[in-house]
Amino acid sequence: MITPLSARVLAELISRQADLTICGEAGDVHEAFTLIAKLRPDMAVIDVSLKNASGLELIKTLKVQDPNLPAAGASMHDESLYAERALRAGALGYVMKQEPSH
Repeated sequence: MITPLSARVLAELISRQADLTICGEAGDVHEAFTLIAKLRPDMAVIDVSLKNASGLELIKTLKVQDPNLPAAGASMHDESLYAERALRAGALGYVMKQEPSH
């Protein structure tokens, strides 16, 4: 059985990597723009389904504002539906927020 990963679990998995650090987490598009401008991250991992907006649109806008900021799309939705859309929006990759349950 496959169950969705929460944003918290995804952040924890990223933080376990010796060369990666979570520098901020945003709950919506406005907060994401504010944090990205303030924190200047090396990469953004963006859920394609955000509150009141599309994460795909956020990726597109970020690529216009800062073409050098790598972005990855993330979603619990089926990869076949959203991965290609995320890549077309400018993401360099796509993470499916799913893991096998135990």
